[in-house]
Amino acid sequence: MKKCNKCKVEKPLSDFSKDKSRKDGHQYKCKACGADYDAKHYAENKEEIVKRSAKDYAENKEERAKQKAKYYAENKAEQPNCVYQIKNLENNKVYIGETTVGELRWKHHLSGLRGNRHRNKLLQADFDKYGEEAFEWSILKEFEDGDKNVLLLEEARSIQQFITEDVGLYNLTLTIDQLKMLT
Repeated sequence: MKKCNKCKVEKPLSDFSKDKSRKDGHQYKCKACGADYDAKHYAENKEEIVKRSAKDYAENKEERAKQKAKYYAENKAEQPNCVYQIKNLENNKVYIGETTVGELRWKHHLSGLRGNRHRNKLLQADFDKYGEEAFEWSILKEFEDGDKNVLLLEEARSIQQFITEDVGLYNLTLTIDQLKMLT
């Protein structure tokens, strides 16, 4: 048990983030107080934080690319080949995608959305409007084989199905290759 320096409530150690620099190995404030502080700090400094993040991203692009490639290589074997959806729980709009790296692709989307640099501007606008907690990632269909053509075809079929069912989509178009596959 440990007492939080912010809310002054005694809580189990699992309610405190780890911090190797501290004597007891945990932060001085509980996770809830830390999250409150982070949310307030971000709200007060969003413009500066986004600007600094974009500058840092631009200055360290090559190093980040190396780190990302290493991370993907180390974790790819554990990830499913799949067609997935990102669903906005507020307005039920959906983004359909395909990947050979499963949840790593979701993390890639989140990175772009958090950094305000996602390629899909409609998805980015709703992410900015509703926040991260309004979005849910899930697998629509999983495949044993990571054949890109099979994944692209299934993605196109899923998009067509959602269009037929009149589901709002963030996907703007199918690729030429996908259109050819569907015919």
